[in-house]
Amino acid sequence: MSDPLRPVLTLFAAVSAAHHAAQRLLEARLPDGYSPPQFAVLERLARLGEGQTPISIADAFGWPKTTMSHTVAVLESRGLVRLEPNPRDGRSKCLWLTPKGRTLAALGRTAVESDLARVGELAETAEVEQLAADLLSLAARLSDQRRFPDAA
Repeated sequence: MSDPLRPVLTLFAAVSAAHHAAQRLLEARLPDGYSPPQFAVLERLARLGEGQTPISIADAFGWPKTTMSHTVAVLESRGLVRLEPNPRDGRSKCLWLTPKGRTLAALGRTAVESDLARVGELAETAEVEQLAADLLSLAARLSDQRRFPDAA
């Protein structure tokens, strides 16, 4: 008898395994005291631009607000980011890298670049881009289900 949930369970197991492998890779390469979530925030600000709200970053990563708040508090206490009022609405806050944060983001990226290049060589660029797009689409769909638990 075939299990209709098997493909989905296999997908979740594969995503979990890939996530844990990526976390281990990052943890092995990042400077001491610098966690993968902290790297993710600093790298995102460096790559996609500063002035993003913590909520928009949390949404992009699929993190709860509490996780983002804790990560921002740690980064701010270490002098890596600063929070400033959002110039668009004045109520929310936006994140900006400090010079120290910008340097640490660059060091973190340099530390993992050779590993990322090796991972990138495992498949054609178009395949990697398509897989990333598919996973982002899946993440968005799962996020929608979390927001609307009664939706089927």
